[in-house]
Amino acid sequence: MTPGRALERSSPPGRRDVSPRVSVIIAAYNDRERLHRCLLSLADQVGFSGMAELIVVDDGSTDGTSEMVRRDHPGVRLVPGDNRGAEIARNRGVDAAAGGIVAFIDSDCTAEPGWLERMVGRLSDNHRLAVGGPIVHRGTFWQRLTGIADFGEYQGPKLRDVRALPTCNMGLWKEVFEAVRFDHRLRPNADTLFCQELLRRGVTLRYDPEVAVSHHPGAGWADFMTRARRYGRSFVEARLLDPTLRWAAFVRAGFPGIVAATVGRALLDWWRLLRHRRNAGFHLWEVPPAMACLLFRRVVALPEAVKAYRRRQRRMSAIAIDR
Repeated sequence: MTPGRALERSSPPGRRDVSPRVSVIIAAYNDRERLHRCLLSLADQVGFSGMAELIVVDDGSTDGTSEMVRRDHPGVRLVPGDNRGAEIARNRGVDAAAGGIVAFIDSDCTAEPGWLERMVGRLSDNHRLAVGGPIVHRGTFWQRLTGIADFGEYQGPKLRDVRALPTCNMGLWKEVFEAVRFDHRLRPNADTLFCQELLRRGVTLRYDPEVAVSHHPGAGWADFMTRARRYGRSFVEARLLDPTLRWAAFVRAGFPGIVAATVGRALLDWWRLLRHRRNAGFHLWEVPPAMACLLFRRVVALPEAVKAYRRRQRRMSAIAIDR
């Protein structure tokens, strides 16, 4: 399917001449250089005679992000934000979107060739579908390890249905998004809760190996550990909010369950590393140190997970006392 045909078919039945057909939304905060590369990767993919648009929500940046967009990417729609987080920024971007389909990519990602065409083609005939795909990591050892640690589920060549899709690589119909929207109370697991609500509403989440983006996280040990602590905390917070999520029963069992979940997730990390080693760019000699670092990452995340659980318990106790 050609890009033009894919986009021409993206209007809902009974609606005609919707232009643009698809809106690509990027939430950005003090990420000027990587955002510039992201927009360059999308320039050819959205240049379909006005049938696609690019929207950047600048969430209160102080590094000249908006000025860069106006100067170097004059065709991009710029929406101001007020530094309230990526989830609210994405919601704001959707509110401004003119397309029937909305596609999300992060400022620290670049779209692989054919990303938008493939995504729109998948969505064109199915309004009860959300689509994502591989999160590719190249570069330093720590960047590639982030790919396994944070996005290990999004590897492999098989088209399949999944339980969640990350918001750095997701597309769906705007009307479906507006029925759910992102919950700004939780970062960075808001996409997990969002996807769980989509599933409850009968939306299929599909992994397509040809809908790929490259992710460019921080390149060092400190960045890797910062992500570990942040995700350890939000992992527990999400499962305390939604007991239907995977691992929620462990989290709600308290400290022993959180430890058991930590061990289980470390083993899952190792399995994904061994299974996807070549695709993830790891040499054989890098596997032992990678396994050690993945295990240490889970150990570092454990105290943050326990703190999050205890904070929730204290809040619940305070509420019970007030009553």
